[in-house]
Amino acid sequence: MAKQEPQINRFSWAIRASPVLAALILAALWIAGVPSPVPDLRFSAPVVARPGSTVGLRAWQLDEDDEGYTVVDSPPVVVELRNAAGMPLARTELRASLVHGREGELSIPTGLDETLSLVALADIDGQEVSVTRSLYVRGGITSRLPSGRSVTAFQAYELGPIRLLDSRRDVELLDPRAEEGACVPDLRCMLSVWVGDDDLRVRLRSIVGVQTDPDAVLPSNGFARFPIVVSGTEGRIDVEGLDPNGAVLAAREVRLPLVPGGIVARASARADRVHVDWQQLGERGAVLVDVFEGRRWVRALSLSPDDPYLSAPGPGVWRLQIRADLFSDNTAGVTSFVVDDPAGPDRARAAAAAVLENARRRGLDPLALTILDGALPEAAGDDAIRALFAVPNFEVVALGSGMSSRLGVDEDLELAQERRRWQAAAVILLIGVIVGAFLLRVELAARARARRLLDALGDGGSEQRPGSFSGGGLWAFVLLIFVLMAVLALSKRWF
Repeated sequence: MAKQEPQINRFSWAIRASPVLAALILAALWIAGVPSPVPDLRFSAPVVARPGSTVGLRAWQLDEDDEGYTVVDSPPVVVELRNAAGMPLARTELRASLVHGREGELSIPTGLDETLSLVALADIDGQEVSVTRSLYVRGGITSRLPSGRSVTAFQAYELGPIRLLDSRRDVELLDPRAEEGACVPDLRCMLSVWVGDDDLRVRLRSIVGVQTDPDAVLPSNGFARFPIVVSGTEGRIDVEGLDPNGAVLAAREVRLPLVPGGIVARASARADRVHVDWQQLGERGAVLVDVFEGRRWVRALSLSPDDPYLSAPGPGVWRLQIRADLFSDNTAGVTSFVVDDPAGPDRARAAAAAVLENARRRGLDPLALTILDGALPEAAGDDAIRALFAVPNFEVVALGSGMSSRLGVDEDLELAQERRRWQAAAVILLIGVIVGAFLLRVELAARARARRLLDALGDGGSEQRPGSFSGGGLWAFVLLIFVLMAVLALSKRWF
């Protein structure tokens, strides 16, 4: 036993240093979990494209100011289109936006039919940052980006049945539509009512929260138009059809589609450019404009109230989404317009064909069918186009918050930190087992020595029963402390 005491004393310093060692392991684990300094470059781009077309692009950097608030920066960004081997096929430098970040478009070369990569490259504070996302290029491919708006049941469009109030005359058509797709509380929007060939006057009567002219309107080319303003979070009106003497023949209740805090937008194509008009609550400022062909995002730009024009994208039916900032998809204003095609159908028929193409999943539009059947007067073209686009203009195509340059980095860091947590817990637990075993050995040795001393003094009768412990258990307490430290090392909240 005398030989064991120097050995025990020789390792006593290690026992005393073990808690410090465990604390150092926890400190190193905490430092290793500090967030990565990689800048957060965001990149928004389509998922699909057709050969020979363009794709809209946006990029921005999310950072924090000195007070910890999130700010949007606009570092120079170059976007490359690469094939599977990493070879660049096209390249563009994004221009500074009038609102946030960088914007532009990239031309897709013809003759492609493969999966490519869009790579956004930026130099931020001397550090090369990139974001990569896939782009599926196919002829005739269509976008599956989600569309729609988040509104309450009291803000969704709802059209009631026609109520006949005079049995002597039948009214078959009384079709009200919000031309902008949705009204914004406290901003003016236009309600178009299609009555067809019926000899009617149309009047609006407010039920809840709508300001309108109480006078009846005589339709022009089958359409009656009303400027209205919704106050509050719900707007309901009764659309009444009157005979020439002012008697009510039929009525139809409609709940107006509402987008609180949104933008009301209109667009018209003339010659080689498109005029965009928008209204928003508060001061009218610059806006982000995204151009869509169907649901495919083809251009990204920004407009100011001083110069609200963009170049015409070419013959066909186009859709604009207008946002106040990068994070306002749900409140975007939506408007559609038609650019004349000298070799194609007239504007009204082109608009009707586009609406029917969009309506395959939701039912046919009777106005579009009437136009394609040639039953609508040619003079009603502009009114018909405004009414046609009312229903699809309610929905927005969600562009999202962009892909982050830190997405893969954060995932890799989290995996590495998870491994470090388990490694640290294992090392701390191993130290605890070693220290606990050493203390148990010391305790057993001390008990054996005490027993021999008692035997030498002739007090053997007071010997403890086998398996009993008196004054022991320090090793178990120390082991418990190390187990708790190992469990702490596995905590994602702290490490």
